[in-house]
Amino acid sequence: QEIFREAIMNPGPPQDFALRTVEQVIKPQNIDKLLQDENQLLENILRALLQELVSAAVQSGEHIMHYGQSVAEGEVRYGEIPRLLDIVLYLCEKEHIEGGMIFQLLEDLTEMSTMRNCKDIFGYIESKQDILGKPELFTRGKLVMLRTCNQLLRRLSKANDVVFCGRIIMFLAHFFPLSERSAVNIKGVFNTSNETKYEKETPECTSIDFNFYKTFWSLQEFFSNPASLTPVATKWPKFCSSLMVVLNTFEAQPLRDEECNAINLEDEANFSIKYLTSSNLMGLELKDPSFRRHFLVQCLILFDYLKSPGKNDKDLLLDSMREEIKNCEEQVKKLLEMTPPRGKEFLHGIGHVLERERNWVWWKRDSCPPFEKQPLERKVAQDGARKRRLRWRLGNKELSQLWKWADQNPNALTDPRRVCTPSIMDYWKPLADDMDEAAGIEEEYHHKNNRVYCWKGLRFSARQDLEGFSRFTEHGIEGVVPLELLPPDTRSKYQMKPGDRSKRAKRDEA
Repeated sequence: QEIFREAIMNPGPPQDFALRTVEQVIKPQNIDKLLQDENQLLENILRALLQELVSAAVQSGEHIMHYGQSVAEGEVRYGEIPRLLDIVLYLCEKEHIEGGMIFQLLEDLTEMSTMRNCKDIFGYIESKQDILGKPELFTRGKLVMLRTCNQLLRRLSKANDVVFCGRIIMFLAHFFPLSERSAVNIKGVFNTSNETKYEKETPECTSIDFNFYKTFWSLQEFFSNPASLTPVATKWPKFCSSLMVVLNTFEAQPLRDEECNAINLEDEANFSIKYLTSSNLMGLELKDPSFRRHFLVQCLILFDYLKSPGKNDKDLLLDSMREEIKNCEEQVKKLLEMTPPRGKEFLHGIGHVLERERNWVWWKRDSCPPFEKQPLERKVAQDGARKRRLRWRLGNKELSQLWKWADQNPNALTDPRRVCTPSIMDYWKPLADDMDEAAGIEEEYHHKNNRVYCWKGLRFSARQDLEGFSRFTEHGIEGVVPLELLPPDTRSKYQMKPGDRSKRAKRDEA
């Protein structure tokens, strides 16, 4: 640890002394890359040193990432902890030590720090995002980084630390590839724990319609769990009637531009809003354009979920539900357009977001196939010059060879012997031989396993042997084989009985 403490104080770049410091501490067998035991020993030393530096910073009362920072004679010396992280990051990047070590130190550092210090630590992580995202480091530490960020999100307040939560989520979105499934809600589970509590009993003195108050806030139960509105459930009529009451009230009490000019909607963009549900505030909330927009956008999200394709048969919408959803959606869009300020622009933006969301829904229901395309590696000659591409007469090698196979190609293409459809007997003879138990041919070598052979045979039978072709639905591909080719003991298995023929004739007549 003392050797690393001295290295931290070195003002030079890490590449000048980092590897030499590791050699002094570990004395490894291989200078370029440490063994597993040597990596574990070095990790224990660095984690213990990091804990001591954090304790010293806390006792001094300084910020953790600023501990040891100073400006002397115009030269800036960075803090001891960022300096230690820079050294370890350089060693991991050059693959001198195990690549996941830097991620382990960052996780320890966030666990030992308060949320005030975690903002500085996360600022360091953001500044090193390009290096941490390199393939040699990303594959080693992506799960540790995901665990670190999730632990930070759990510790943060969703109401007071919205900006910091957004920074973490934006970092994860850039750090992980788009097709990463760890952050995707594959099963489509809803957060039903987000309950909205409101007054159920009528207060003694109230100036509002309490029935409307209860109707309005009861709709949050359906918004938090849209799956409860499937056709199998019986909640849809209640939801639809309650929603129409609210929408008609909004339409009867339109907002004016003068009332909305005093409210700056942009100031609310950085806060996660959970509205108060007191009945005394209902009158004021109905005059708030932001409050109305939140409710109407919830309606559009719910309708979009109900109309989303790819559901099971039991979740498909009934025709009556489709018509009611269409009418409600048109009314909601009309109200959003009427809600000032800039109602049409807001509705256009919400429509664009929902359209993008539908694409993500399709992607998740297709089991999240990767859509990143790896760059093509261009092959370069040993001397560094590009190889000259060969030019073919007909575009590629295969077509040119086909052209050279016949001396007189025009005559070969028009030769009647070129297209020759085999007879049914000749074509199905190999499969009939496979079905003969006396031949002793193993199952895996049967011609029925060849899809191309079976597909061609079905086409031939459809043209030349309709009776045999009709046996495919009952007996499979082996039933299509002409009965004359089969041995007597096998033929009886696929031969149609007289009673079946009469039934089939009656069915064909009908």
